[in-house]
Amino acid sequence: MSAAQGSPALAVALETSTRRPSIAARFRGEVHERVLDAGRAHAADLLPALERLLADLGASPRELGAVLCGTGPGSYTGLRVGAATALGLARASGAERCGVPSFEALAYAALGPAREGLVLLDARAGELYLARYRKTPSGLETREAPRVAQRAELAELDTRDLRVLADDAALAAAGWSDAPPRDLVRDAHPSAAVVLALGLERLARGSVVGVEPLYLRPFAVRSQRR
Repeated sequence: MSAAQGSPALAVALETSTRRPSIAARFRGEVHERVLDAGRAHAADLLPALERLLADLGASPRELGAVLCGTGPGSYTGLRVGAATALGLARASGAERCGVPSFEALAYAALGPAREGLVLLDARAGELYLARYRKTPSGLETREAPRVAQRAELAELDTRDLRVLADDAALAAAGWSDAPPRDLVRDAHPSAAVVLALGLERLARGSVVGVEPLYLRPFAVRSQRR
């Protein structure tokens, strides 16, 4: 399916960057979303859940024309599983695929018109994943792309004009547990339905990006001493 051919009859989206993974599908204009149980983002759960979702819509996997995937940053394991599942679905069906940064999906849903927001996620080891966005009439403007930030940087940050999107772990990592930002959206999660909408817009514009996960730092492996 190319942009010139219009929107696909069936499109699916996977968002597995957090402990609340979700899937979504659009079939002939109707959108359904399903949030999976916390921590159940592996392929053994994703594919059966997706099959049930398609059955609810009365859609056949043979009609699949687009696969959208949240690319993080977030859980290494969740992102790997989501990307591998998206690639497998696209290759098996011949569908187009497109990645959408999970932070963008989160900010798009949480920010009002002309609002600027800061997305924070605990990256462990005293670090955070951070990004800044501004909602515009035409969509979402990236003011600061996702990156790794140190706790000390947050102490110098003026959040008075920012909507902060962060869970308790990110607030603790930033040192803000006792004095959280004034405009705080707590425990928000990126949504597969938003990944679906943003991804389809990008496919229509021809601005397609891969579904490779946004790994912002090397994966650390700890070995046990014998």
